[in-house]
Amino acid sequence: MKPHRTAHRKARWWRMTPALAAGAVLALALPAAAQADTVPSPPQYVAAGSTTMKGGLTSDIAGSAYLGRDGRFHWTNALTAYSTNPASAWARTFTNTDMSAVSAGMGTTTQKAEAPAYYADAGTICYQLDKDPVFPIPSPQQDDHCDVIGVWVDPQGTWHALLNDEYQFDPWQTKGANATIADKVSTGHHNNRILLATSKDEGGTWQYAGPALTSAWDDDQVIDATASPGQSYPFGNSGCRLFIDYSTGYFYITYNVKIYKKPASSTLASWTEMARAPISGGMASGTWQKWHDGSWSQPGIGGIDGNVNSIGGLNVSYDPTTDVIAWRGSGEHADASYQAAKVGADHLIAFADASGATYTANTLAHTIVNDATGQSAPDRTVSYRDPVTGQDMTLKAVDDKYENGVKVVTGGIYVTQTDPSSGAAQTVDLITNSAYYKDPISKHLYLPSANNESAISYNAFSGLYRIVGYDGNVYETADLGDPNSWKVVGLMPAGSNGGYLTSLDNGSLTNQNVTGRSFLTISDLNGKVVDIAQTAGDGSAAVSTEYAPQDTAGDAVTADSAYVLRVGGKAVTANRGPGLDGGNGAATGVSTWKLQPVEDTRGDGGNSGFYRLVDSSTGRTLQVAGSTPAAKRAVDAVVTVGAREADAQPLTSAGLGTPGGSDQWYLQRVATDGTSLDGSTTYRLVNRNSGLALQYVNERMRLEQQAQGDTTQYVTLTVR
Repeated sequence: MKPHRTAHRKARWWRMTPALAAGAVLALALPAAAQADTVPSPPQYVAAGSTTMKGGLTSDIAGSAYLGRDGRFHWTNALTAYSTNPASAWARTFTNTDMSAVSAGMGTTTQKAEAPAYYADAGTICYQLDKDPVFPIPSPQQDDHCDVIGVWVDPQGTWHALLNDEYQFDPWQTKGANATIADKVSTGHHNNRILLATSKDEGGTWQYAGPALTSAWDDDQVIDATASPGQSYPFGNSGCRLFIDYSTGYFYITYNVKIYKKPASSTLASWTEMARAPISGGMASGTWQKWHDGSWSQPGIGGIDGNVNSIGGLNVSYDPTTDVIAWRGSGEHADASYQAAKVGADHLIAFADASGATYTANTLAHTIVNDATGQSAPDRTVSYRDPVTGQDMTLKAVDDKYENGVKVVTGGIYVTQTDPSSGAAQTVDLITNSAYYKDPISKHLYLPSANNESAISYNAFSGLYRIVGYDGNVYETADLGDPNSWKVVGLMPAGSNGGYLTSLDNGSLTNQNVTGRSFLTISDLNGKVVDIAQTAGDGSAAVSTEYAPQDTAGDAVTADSAYVLRVGGKAVTANRGPGLDGGNGAATGVSTWKLQPVEDTRGDGGNSGFYRLVDSSTGRTLQVAGSTPAAKRAVDAVVTVGAREADAQPLTSAGLGTPGGSDQWYLQRVATDGTSLDGSTTYRLVNRNSGLALQYVNERMRLEQQAQGDTTQYVTLTVR
């Protein structure tokens, strides 16, 4: 297993909810005078069920769920082991009806295509990239280990994917100057970048298609002493996830940036970053831009890496000459600079509160002393709100705790940082040699956001974007174009945020791009699948709330009203036989539809965010014609009406459940002013199972891939 790819290693790091802090470690409860009354408590989501995928589906990168142009379902994962065995490197594509069928059908009905990926074999995905005739890039050792992750199928049916490329193994020669490539690869220490690939034979082979994201800190994408003369070096861009945002017309990549200590790969800093590219650019090399210092201002190739959702809005910086890693302020706080520090052999931490009063904490003696009085801080605790970041900081001395002779709490100086606007909190236990961040002038402490390897989906329930990852928080935002806008709306249940995480709609078992109120997480590291059920907040918390679409009069859509639906200038008419030709768009004589909310798969009576469109005169539902599930998900499939189709059945310990029928839809908001969904009442009607939109094409209502800016295919709902 590749050590750098495991879920964020939280040795001595925790993200604690107030309940956990008070229950598991009683000593960490905030004093009554602290800012707890201003802090909302994000609700704790629950694991409503879990199961494990059948053997053969796990790998060392997150899996990708998607549909081909013909509607067939595919799950792709990849492995490039640090081995000299060519059979240990591959990209596999599994094909069946849906994710549940893929798992259940392993060894029987599930089809498998395997593309070889061994770095030393001619014809494989990343073989000798420096000699590529179209996109040659430096590959000093020709040892590129490429994993396929995240797939988009273009309108012509070509598959496009990201490649996590690990290359230039053992850059500081821990195996010696004369080591073989195999010896170097065996160390697992390497450089990293994100490339692109295409496949025209449904995953049978993949062709390298150029770089997407590379580091600004390397010298021509090569780790060497010229670019990194200090005691640290940049790991590059890695840990990527792809999200296809048809609401704004952009591809988004979330990825990781890490700084390592020479000569191996011990982590000095790690954070999450984003890049984007217009869908109209076809996911091509050179179309990507990185987020940096508040804008999409850096090129994907060689641009400076910024940071996503920095707590306090700080910007990260790194100087490979001086090894300084810092989180810097801006505007009136431009002089703020929280720099990496370490608890020394004296066990002491010098810090200050917001008033400027200074303290000395001892991580071995478990004390906090006021420097001016020489007295212990009351309850061995200091709390303050950082005037730069706006974060509530609490430092508390905690003793070792034993139960039945077993240590259950390791003593030290526990630092808790809480966002008063969202309730997001994290805690670190500082002991000798622990790393932390401090402004050398103000002496205020800071805990950067953890490396998150985030999976993004459009959430049909809230009408916002949902982000889940390694840090255990559930985030939402209305604007992926502003990566500092993520807000915590919930906490993931234990065991649901493991390595190589993918989120999946639990009602379709095919759609990775959308989720409802409850949803699945899949770890392709261990095969664990968890059904995450959303729980309500306590009224004071930032929570995920149900979005109510609006009709053309600006009123909230209700289940009791009957609506005329128009798409592509035509009314969706149920009485004209197969194909729903749409009539002439006039309200007279056309069908009216009721939007019947689909109950959440977990069956607690709440809405999922999806709808059935029911013909108000016949009770038949808007659905897709076809003799197979794939035919009902295919591009150009014709829409019709029929008897209500089956509901999805949730997963059990024995399997992933079953998907619902083709008669479930969602009103996907369209960003009409920049990239924010806030205030938008413009929609596309999108099929839940396929992710394709209802459009009027060739005189029929059909499922089609969305085209950004095609305003003629937006759906409107008018009360008749």
